[in-house]
Amino acid sequence: MRRHDLAYLYPTADYRLLSTSPDAAAHHALQRWLHAERPLVVARQAVQAGAQIMLGLTLPPDAHPRRLSVLVPPEAIRAISPPLTLAHCLNRCATNVAKPLCHLLQRCDSYNINVAVYGSLAWEMLSAKIYRHSKSDVDVICDITYVSQLAPCMEALQQAQQAMPCSLDGEIRFADGPAVNWKELSRALQQPSLRVLVKENTGVAMLSPAELLSRLREHDHVC
Repeated sequence: MRRHDLAYLYPTADYRLLSTSPDAAAHHALQRWLHAERPLVVARQAVQAGAQIMLGLTLPPDAHPRRLSVLVPPEAIRAISPPLTLAHCLNRCATNVAKPLCHLLQRCDSYNINVAVYGSLAWEMLSAKIYRHSKSDVDVICDITYVSQLAPCMEALQQAQQAMPCSLDGEIRFADGPAVNWKELSRALQQPSLRVLVKENTGVAMLSPAELLSRLREHDHVC
């Protein structure tokens, strides 16, 4: 189970809302979401949570509260699945967004790089509710394992960003779990003295590009 994975709970699952004063509206919203058999997202896990699992939910813009943090026991989770794929979400995007994303996907596919989606586009797909406007960001996760995948992945992201009318945000995620914002990594690769914020499943760290790239395997990719 990793950050951004989708966690499906039993409708009657035990949970605890992490708020100083969770109100009835928050409970009712969460219960409606669960009874509709929609997933929550696996968050970065707090060490102090022990065996409990940290999950998150973002509701549509007209909801109050919008963002819920939820703590559940492992037995409350009936299924875990990876984040939605970019391919699954393209038909939800306007043409001027979908076209560069399609090119991104094709380029990454040729290097066996999986591309998934999180954030408002993913919540919109999961709920069939409107979360975004014309300038909303698109958040992607690009999973890489080998050194040879990094340069084409970064190039594909940069090309897609240049062609899109909105911001293309998201993370490069390494095979053993750590993830870094792709734009931060792009800057750091040009200035090796910089450190980047790396998000692990249970914490964060500041690493140099060299330390981060040491996580990748050597591999000669053949298209």
